[in-house]
Amino acid sequence: MNLEEMLLRERDRPAPNPLMHRTGEIIARVRRRRRARAAVGGVASAATVAAVAVVGWQVFAPGPLHESAPTSPIAGGSDAVPLSQVPADSPLDPGRYVASVMDSPSAPLLPVLSVPEGYTGLGGASGVVAEDFDDDNVDEAYLWVWGNVTEVYTHPCDTGAFSDPVGPSVADLANALAAQPLVAGTDPVPVTVGGYDGLYLELSAPDDFDFSACPQEALALWAGRFQQYPGQVDMVWIVDVEGERIVFDASHKDASPEQVAELTDMVTTATFTPAEGT
Repeated sequence: MNLEEMLLRERDRPAPNPLMHRTGEIIARVRRRRRARAAVGGVASAATVAAVAVVGWQVFAPGPLHESAPTSPIAGGSDAVPLSQVPADSPLDPGRYVASVMDSPSAPLLPVLSVPEGYTGLGGASGVVAEDFDDDNVDEAYLWVWGNVTEVYTHPCDTGAFSDPVGPSVADLANALAAQPLVAGTDPVPVTVGGYDGLYLELSAPDDFDFSACPQEALALWAGRFQQYPGQVDMVWIVDVEGERIVFDASHKDASPEQVAELTDMVTTATFTPAEGT
Protein backbone atom coordinates (compact mmCIF):
# COMPACT_ATOMS: atom_id res chain seq x y z
CA MET A 1 0.00 0.00 0.00
CA ASN A 2 1.48 3.35 -1.00
CA LEU A 3 0.95 6.73 0.67
CA GLU A 4 -1.94 7.70 -1.62
CA GLU A 5 -3.88 4.49 -0.92
CA MET A 6 -3.27 4.87 2.81
CA LEU A 7 -4.55 8.45 2.83
CA LEU A 8 -7.68 7.43 0.94
CA ARG A 9 -8.33 4.64 3.43
CA GLU A 10 -7.74 6.99 6.35
CA ARG A 11 -10.10 9.55 4.80
CA ASP A 12 -12.93 7.02 4.91
CA ARG A 13 -12.24 5.96 8.50
CA PRO A 14 -15.03 6.88 10.94
CA ALA A 15 -14.57 10.12 12.92
CA PRO A 16 -12.57 11.53 14.54
CA ASN A 17 -10.32 11.95 11.50
CA PRO A 18 -8.14 15.09 11.28
CA LEU A 19 -7.11 14.32 7.67
CA MET A 20 -10.70 14.21 6.35
CA HIS A 21 -10.44 17.65 4.76
CA ARG A 22 -6.74 17.47 3.81
CA THR A 23 -6.50 14.12 2.00
CA GLY A 24 -7.21 15.49 -1.48
CA GLU A 25 -4.65 18.24 -1.04
CA ILE A 26 -1.87 15.87 0.06
CA ILE A 27 -2.64 13.30 -2.66
CA ALA A 28 -2.55 16.04 -5.32
CA ARG A 29 0.86 17.10 -4.04
CA VAL A 30 2.19 13.52 -4.21
CA ARG A 31 0.91 13.13 -7.79
CA ARG A 32 2.55 16.40 -8.89
CA ARG A 33 5.88 15.28 -7.47
CA ARG A 34 5.58 11.94 -9.27
CA ARG A 35 4.84 13.66 -12.61
CA ALA A 36 7.74 16.04 -12.11
CA ARG A 37 10.17 13.19 -11.39
CA ALA A 38 8.87 11.22 -14.38
CA ALA A 39 9.32 14.22 -16.69
CA VAL A 40 12.87 14.80 -15.51
CA GLY A 41 13.70 11.11 -15.91
CA GLY A 42 12.26 11.02 -19.43
CA VAL A 43 14.27 14.01 -20.61
CA ALA A 44 17.47 12.65 -19.13
CA SER A 45 17.10 9.23 -20.72
CA ALA A 46 16.47 10.70 -24.20
CA ALA A 47 19.30 13.22 -24.13
CA THR A 48 22.66 12.55 -25.77
CA VAL A 49 25.87 12.96 -23.82
CA ALA A 50 26.60 16.22 -25.64
CA ALA A 51 23.21 17.68 -24.68
CA VAL A 52 23.16 16.63 -21.03
CA ALA A 53 24.52 19.93 -19.73
CA VAL A 54 22.03 22.00 -21.72
CA VAL A 55 19.04 19.83 -20.87
CA GLY A 56 20.05 19.68 -17.19
CA TRP A 57 20.17 23.47 -17.03
CA GLN A 58 16.73 23.72 -18.63
CA VAL A 59 15.23 21.16 -16.25
CA PHE A 60 16.69 22.51 -13.03
CA ALA A 61 16.76 26.23 -13.79
CA PRO A 62 14.22 28.31 -11.81
CA GLY A 63 10.76 27.84 -13.27
CA PRO A 64 7.17 27.18 -12.24
CA LEU A 65 8.04 23.94 -10.41
CA HIS A 66 10.70 25.54 -8.22
CA GLU A 67 9.53 29.11 -8.12
CA SER A 68 8.41 30.44 -4.74
CA ALA A 69 5.30 32.59 -4.66
CA PRO A 70 5.59 36.06 -3.14
CA THR A 71 5.25 35.89 0.62
CA SER A 72 4.95 38.45 3.38
CA PRO A 73 5.97 38.35 7.05
CA ILE A 74 3.39 37.93 9.78
CA ALA A 75 1.97 40.96 11.52
CA GLY A 76 3.89 42.49 14.40
CA GLY A 77 7.25 43.02 12.67
CA SER A 78 8.40 39.40 12.70
CA ASP A 79 10.32 38.18 9.67
CA ALA A 80 8.61 34.77 9.83
CA VAL A 81 6.45 33.79 6.83
CA PRO A 82 3.35 31.57 7.23
CA LEU A 83 3.79 28.23 5.49
CA SER A 84 0.25 28.70 4.21
CA GLN A 85 1.58 31.35 1.83
CA VAL A 86 4.02 28.94 0.19
CA PRO A 87 2.65 26.77 -2.66
CA ALA A 88 3.10 23.02 -2.38
CA ASP A 89 6.22 21.69 -4.13
CA SER A 90 7.99 25.05 -3.84
CA PRO A 91 11.38 24.85 -2.12
CA LEU A 92 11.57 27.00 0.99
CA ASP A 93 14.24 29.64 1.19
CA PRO A 94 16.20 29.17 4.40
CA GLY A 95 14.51 31.24 7.08
CA ARG A 96 11.77 31.37 9.69
CA TYR A 97 8.28 30.02 8.93
CA VAL A 98 5.06 29.89 10.91
CA ALA A 99 3.45 26.43 10.92
CA SER A 100 -0.19 25.74 11.61
CA VAL A 101 -1.15 23.04 14.11
CA MET A 102 -2.80 19.97 12.60
CA ASP A 103 -6.31 19.39 14.00
CA SER A 104 -6.14 22.49 16.25
CA PRO A 105 -7.36 25.38 14.08
CA SER A 106 -8.07 27.49 17.16
CA ALA A 107 -4.61 27.19 18.73
CA PRO A 108 -3.82 30.69 20.09
CA LEU A 109 -0.06 30.32 19.59
CA LEU A 110 1.66 28.88 16.51
CA PRO A 111 5.20 27.52 16.23
CA VAL A 112 7.85 29.40 14.29
CA LEU A 113 10.39 27.05 12.68
CA SER A 114 13.88 27.98 11.49
CA VAL A 115 14.03 25.94 8.28
CA PRO A 116 17.41 25.24 6.65
CA GLU A 117 18.07 24.81 2.95
CA GLY A 118 16.67 21.70 1.29
CA TYR A 119 13.06 21.59 2.51
CA THR A 120 9.60 22.21 1.05
CA GLY A 121 6.18 22.63 2.63
CA LEU A 122 4.56 19.33 3.55
CA GLY A 123 1.11 19.14 1.94
CA GLY A 124 -0.06 22.36 3.54
CA ALA A 125 0.92 24.59 6.43
CA SER A 126 1.54 22.04 9.19
CA GLY A 127 5.03 20.84 8.37
CA VAL A 128 8.08 20.56 6.13
CA VAL A 129 9.75 17.73 4.27
CA ALA A 130 13.22 17.18 2.84
CA GLU A 131 13.22 17.93 -0.89
CA ASP A 132 14.48 14.44 -1.76
CA PHE A 133 11.39 12.92 -0.11
CA ASP A 134 9.84 10.17 -2.22
CA ASP A 135 6.74 8.32 -1.01
CA ASP A 136 7.89 5.25 -2.97
CA ASN A 137 11.31 5.33 -1.33
CA VAL A 138 12.13 4.49 2.28
CA ASP A 139 14.58 7.41 2.54
CA GLU A 140 12.65 10.26 4.14
CA ALA A 141 12.82 13.06 6.68
CA TYR A 142 9.92 15.29 7.58
CA LEU A 143 8.35 17.27 10.42
CA TRP A 144 4.66 17.58 11.30
CA VAL A 145 3.09 19.78 13.96
CA TRP A 146 0.02 18.21 15.59
CA GLY A 147 -2.47 19.23 18.24
CA ASN A 148 -5.53 17.75 19.91
CA VAL A 149 -4.10 14.22 20.03
CA THR A 150 -6.52 12.80 22.60
CA GLU A 151 -6.59 9.10 21.68
CA VAL A 152 -4.10 6.43 20.67
CA TYR A 153 -4.87 3.01 19.24
CA THR A 154 -5.20 0.01 21.52
CA HIS A 155 -2.79 -1.75 19.16
CA PRO A 156 -0.95 0.02 16.30
CA CYS A 157 -1.73 -2.87 13.96
CA ASP A 158 -5.49 -2.41 14.47
CA THR A 159 -7.17 0.91 13.70
CA GLY A 160 -10.56 -0.49 14.66
CA ALA A 161 -10.32 0.46 18.33
CA PHE A 162 -8.92 3.31 20.39
CA SER A 163 -7.69 3.01 23.94
CA ASP A 164 -9.44 4.96 26.67
CA PRO A 165 -9.25 8.73 26.06
CA VAL A 166 -5.83 10.10 26.94
CA GLY A 167 -5.75 12.50 29.88
CA PRO A 168 -5.13 16.22 29.33
CA SER A 169 -1.50 16.49 30.42
CA VAL A 170 1.70 16.18 28.42
CA ALA A 171 2.69 13.18 30.56
CA ASP A 172 -0.63 11.45 29.85
CA LEU A 173 0.00 11.45 26.10
CA ALA A 174 3.72 10.68 26.35
CA ASN A 175 3.09 7.66 28.58
CA ALA A 176 0.25 6.40 26.37
CA LEU A 177 2.46 6.53 23.27
CA ALA A 178 5.47 4.97 25.01
CA ALA A 179 3.29 2.10 26.28
CA GLN A 180 1.88 1.10 22.87
CA PRO A 181 2.66 -2.53 22.03
CA LEU A 182 4.89 -3.49 19.11
CA VAL A 183 6.29 0.03 18.64
CA ALA A 184 9.40 0.53 20.76
CA GLY A 185 8.97 3.66 22.87
CA THR A 186 11.69 5.30 24.93
CA ASP A 187 11.09 6.68 28.41
CA PRO A 188 9.86 10.29 28.16
CA VAL A 189 12.41 12.89 29.26
CA PRO A 190 11.84 16.57 30.14
CA VAL A 191 12.47 19.18 27.43
CA THR A 192 11.77 22.86 26.85
CA VAL A 193 10.66 24.24 23.47
CA GLY A 194 10.24 27.96 22.98
CA GLY A 195 10.16 28.51 26.73
CA TYR A 196 7.43 25.91 27.30
CA ASP A 197 7.92 22.65 29.16
CA GLY A 198 7.25 19.26 27.67
CA LEU A 199 8.44 15.69 27.24
CA TYR A 200 10.45 13.99 24.50
CA LEU A 201 10.35 10.35 23.42
CA GLU A 202 11.15 8.24 20.38
CA LEU A 203 8.88 5.66 18.76
CA SER A 204 10.58 3.05 16.56
CA ALA A 205 8.98 0.52 14.23
CA PRO A 206 10.48 -3.00 14.43
CA ASP A 207 13.26 -3.70 11.96
CA ASP A 208 11.88 -7.11 11.00
CA PHE A 209 8.12 -6.47 11.07
CA ASP A 210 5.87 -7.64 8.21
CA PHE A 211 3.66 -4.59 7.62
CA SER A 212 1.34 -6.59 5.38
CA ALA A 213 0.14 -8.36 8.54
CA CYS A 214 -1.78 -5.20 9.50
CA PRO A 215 -5.07 -4.42 7.72
CA GLN A 216 -3.82 -0.90 6.94
CA GLU A 217 -0.32 -2.21 6.07
CA ALA A 218 1.16 0.28 8.53
CA LEU A 219 1.50 0.89 12.26
CA ALA A 220 -0.91 3.55 13.53
CA LEU A 221 0.36 5.77 16.34
CA TRP A 222 -2.69 8.02 16.54
CA ALA A 223 -5.48 9.10 14.18
CA GLY A 224 -3.85 10.09 10.89
CA ARG A 225 -0.30 9.21 11.95
CA PHE A 226 1.34 6.04 10.58
CA GLN A 227 4.68 4.32 10.45
CA GLN A 228 5.11 2.66 7.06
CA TYR A 229 8.62 1.17 7.06
CA PRO A 230 10.67 -1.20 9.23
CA GLY A 231 13.01 0.80 11.41
CA GLN A 232 11.16 4.08 10.93
CA VAL A 233 11.72 6.43 13.88
CA ASP A 234 9.40 9.19 15.10
CA MET A 235 11.04 11.76 17.35
CA VAL A 236 8.18 13.25 19.36
CA TRP A 237 8.19 16.43 21.43
CA ILE A 238 4.94 17.01 23.40
CA VAL A 239 4.73 20.55 24.75
CA ASP A 240 2.21 22.37 26.93
CA VAL A 241 1.78 25.77 25.28
CA GLU A 242 -0.52 27.96 27.37
CA GLY A 243 -2.67 24.95 28.19
CA GLU A 244 -2.68 23.64 24.59
CA ARG A 245 -0.90 20.35 23.98
CA ILE A 246 1.21 20.65 20.82
CA VAL A 247 3.06 17.69 19.33
CA PHE A 248 6.13 18.04 17.12
CA ASP A 249 6.62 14.79 15.19
CA ALA A 250 9.91 14.50 13.29
CA SER A 251 9.97 11.21 11.41
CA HIS A 252 12.85 9.65 9.52
CA LYS A 253 13.93 6.41 7.93
CA ASP A 254 17.51 5.97 6.70
CA ALA A 255 17.95 9.73 6.94
CA SER A 256 21.47 11.07 7.16
CA PRO A 257 22.83 12.22 10.54
CA GLU A 258 22.75 15.74 9.12
CA GLN A 259 19.03 15.48 8.36
CA VAL A 260 18.29 14.09 11.82
CA ALA A 261 20.22 17.00 13.33
CA GLU A 262 18.28 19.46 11.13
CA LEU A 263 14.93 18.02 12.22
CA THR A 264 15.99 18.17 15.85
CA ASP A 265 17.24 21.73 15.54
CA MET A 266 14.02 22.93 13.88
CA VAL A 267 12.06 21.79 16.94
CA THR A 268 14.46 22.68 19.74
CA THR A 269 14.96 26.22 18.39
CA ALA A 270 11.26 26.81 17.66
CA THR A 271 9.50 29.81 19.14
CA PHE A 272 5.81 30.70 19.28
CA THR A 273 3.82 33.60 17.91
CA PRO A 274 0.18 34.66 18.36
CA ALA A 275 -2.07 33.04 15.77
CA GLU A 276 -3.93 36.29 15.24
CA GLY A 277 -2.46 38.14 12.27
CA THR A 278 -0.63 35.18 10.71
